[in-house]
Amino acid sequence: MFRKFLLILFIFTVIISCEKEISVDLPLPKDQIVVEGFIENDVPPYVFLTKNSPYFGEVDINDLDQYFVKGAKIIVSTGTDSVELMEYSADIINLLPEEEKQMLSEVFGVPLDTSMNFPNISIYTVPLGVDFVGVIGKTYDLRIEAEGKLLTATTYIPHGIAFSKLWVEPHPNPIYDTLVQLRGILKDPDTLGNFYRYFTKKNSQPYTLINQSVFDDLIYNGKEFPIDIPYGFERNSDVDFDFKTFGYWNIKDTCYIKLCMIDRAHYNFWRTLENELANQGSPFGSFTRIRSNINGGIGIWGGYSSSMGIYYPEE
Repeated sequence: MFRKFLLILFIFTVIISCEKEISVDLPLPKDQIVVEGFIENDVPPYVFLTKNSPYFGEVDINDLDQYFVKGAKIIVSTGTDSVELMEYSADIINLLPEEEKQMLSEVFGVPLDTSMNFPNISIYTVPLGVDFVGVIGKTYDLRIEAEGKLLTATTYIPHGIAFSKLWVEPHPNPIYDTLVQLRGILKDPDTLGNFYRYFTKKNSQPYTLINQSVFDDLIYNGKEFPIDIPYGFERNSDVDFDFKTFGYWNIKDTCYIKLCMIDRAHYNFWRTLENELANQGSPFGSFTRIRSNINGGIGIWGGYSSSMGIYYPEE
């Protein structure tokens, strides 16, 4: 036994002595503009422009202003109708009603401070008093001129559908008798190639997302099918995951589900981005190339056709 122990110790020592520290100098990425822009039915377009940074670079959250692209010329057009977007600073955005500020915070993942105010950022949208909102069935072109670069993209707002039924089922473990699973019924159109994304909120809290917020109709094309609707989490919060309770709603919650239909390019962006986020930190995860639809840059210009579903708790 003692000799066996010495043999194991010798092998372990040899392995340790053979280790070599490897230093890899990763090349810096070329400078690119990152676009995050959306247009939704009955809502004006919003565009958020930032600069890319090295993957292992340091981000100073106390000086976010340096990452934003300002002074850009942005035009959104559909058919013969177009609008040039106006740049709004944080000082102007913070004059908006709290509900609108919360919506912008959720859409772009920008944290608000304790006073419900934005940090020093800028967002591009339509000028005050201009009536230009998303219309279902229309295609929208985006053109951006910024820092000597030209970026273009196109998106489409599909015809949407709504949940035909919403209901709750009890938690499978009777210990958690105050928690329920929300479920819904969808009737997918009979044309293959429908793509969905959904947001959830309870009571008067902000909308939230799960890690896999998009799905397609590859399996369910033209069928009526049930789906689970787990409650998500705020992207800007530290989440303590408990797999026994995560995704469940309280039995007394009023449940809101914002169901959106999106086009293929929009779906591919979120699908690949969420896959990459899910792989972070996993030694078994594979590299995912995030699919952008921005010509001349990276990011997303996406259309949403949204409908609201509400489940009211039983008295």
